[in-house]
Amino acid sequence: MTKIPASSRRQFLKSATALAAPYIGWKTTSNGQSPNEAFRYACFGSNGRAWGNITSMAGVPNSTLVAVAEIDQSRLVNLKRGFPDAKVYVDWRELLDKEAGNIDAILVATPDHQHAPITMSGMQLGKHAYSEKPMTRTLHEARMIREYAEANGRITQMGIQVSSSTGNRTAVDLLQKGIVGKVKEVHSMNPKSWGSMSPLPDREDPLPEGLDWEQWIGVAKMRPFIKGEFHPGNWRKRIGYGTGTLGDMGCHIYHPWFAGLNMPVTLSVTSHGPGPVDAHSWPLNAKVQHRMQGNDLSDGDFDFTWYDGTQFPGDAVAAAVGGKENVPKSGSVVIGTTGALVVPHGGGGPKIYRDGKPSDEAIEAVPSEDHHRNWVSAIRGEISEKPRANFSYAGPMTEAVLLGTVAMRLPGQELKWDDASGKFADSEAANALIHDTYRPGWEVKGI
Repeated sequence: MTKIPASSRRQFLKSATALAAPYIGWKTTSNGQSPNEAFRYACFGSNGRAWGNITSMAGVPNSTLVAVAEIDQSRLVNLKRGFPDAKVYVDWRELLDKEAGNIDAILVATPDHQHAPITMSGMQLGKHAYSEKPMTRTLHEARMIREYAEANGRITQMGIQVSSSTGNRTAVDLLQKGIVGKVKEVHSMNPKSWGSMSPLPDREDPLPEGLDWEQWIGVAKMRPFIKGEFHPGNWRKRIGYGTGTLGDMGCHIYHPWFAGLNMPVTLSVTSHGPGPVDAHSWPLNAKVQHRMQGNDLSDGDFDFTWYDGTQFPGDAVAAAVGGKENVPKSGSVVIGTTGALVVPHGGGGPKIYRDGKPSDEAIEAVPSEDHHRNWVSAIRGEISEKPRANFSYAGPMTEAVLLGTVAMRLPGQELKWDDASGKFADSEAANALIHDTYRPGWEVKGI
């Protein structure tokens, strides 16, 4: 695992655009199409976030959904009504095998544990890739996926659509310009509760009609089906399949400050919240503190703290923005030497505070963009920048998020992170959580 050069971090996002690096355009696709021909893609998943992506892609000119992989036939109603010509597969490997010559790219919107194997397999076939957040479930997968995409010229995007919104783009721009001076600390929070403090039931229930459990498990460890757990949505709560509230929401909420501060490196991470109640369940009410390496936008090394569920920043953070009511329930507060910036998630633009009082200084808003079209435009060569959340950026941000999930499994321990080697410097227990072996028969080369 290699370290992203500091120069790449400094070059990132001058005006909320993605890494300013040469791109390889449409000519890299397997069929050599021109921008005037249909952009053909396959989607892995057909409902939930997958359906959201499919409907968003329908707004991209000349885009065609060729095929879908779906493990639950009861979730195909919308797809069959809206895209009757799309071929449907159950096994994602069969889709890639049979449709490789008919698609230019893949869009992965499965549960977290399937993101990396499908993304890597598609990229190895020469396809460009869009993957929902978090980019991967494990730290090792994130590093391998990012390195492969960079080495092989794949054009990539992670599904943090809010990063293309005017609120996020404006916040990134303000932080790049040093709007609150040198940054001293960052706090991010979200009230969701993707986890459980009750042990997973020890039972096995009958499979619903139309659900292929073998395919749902995929590369993960086989386990019994339990109604109401795992499929279709509660996998987010479960270790080995999802990544808890932090993994589910962190990539969205980290983005403005992580991009705005040139992708700072984690030096150490400590969980101050509860640990898992069993080997299967993410804990609730996380509070995770990172020590971040300083750069030219910060006042030396600084602390970043994540809060979810009932956890929330204390009085000092509230005072910096004029009161607890001004701390977003979901979003971030960036505190610097000359003020504080509030970045709400999912509504409203950033707000500046000076000496704990709202500032009336004008904020120049950065226009929003279409996140999916941004990806396709880069593939077609219509823009000169990499996509906004390309894997060279999304990989390190996903790693920052997943470092927190490792710490949550080892609460109360300060875990020192060596970014260059991609390992913890002082904890074999933490290093054991970096990588997870795929089950026999489901191995993927390069991961």
